Amino acid sequence: MQTTVTFSNLVEHSNPDVQSDVTHRIKIAVDSAGNHILFECASREALFEFGRSLMEEALFGTGEVEYFPLVSDKQILVVNGVRLTEDSSRIFVHYPREGKHDV
Repeated sequence: MQTTVTFSNLVEHSNPDVQSDVTHRIKIAVDSAGNHILFECASREALFEFGRSLMEEALFGTGEVEYFPLVSDKQILVVNGVRLTEDSSRIFVHYPREGKHDV
């Protein structure tokens, strides 16, 4: 697995291993009673690409990103660099478009 990352807004990143191998996936489960969220990553590569996607969004994004399960022909697809299992919760990330702001 890769251990260094270069970010560029000129190049769209896509990890061919994660794209082609469905074992690289994440299940997101919400326990509303305990107020917990569990990220169950099937591989380090899946976690790495999720982190990369969030960093790219923080550096070059527009103020929001959504991660959601997407299935076509019974195959779980990659959305925004992340493959979420069919039974995963959706993730919505909102942040300021520019500058520093408190939440």
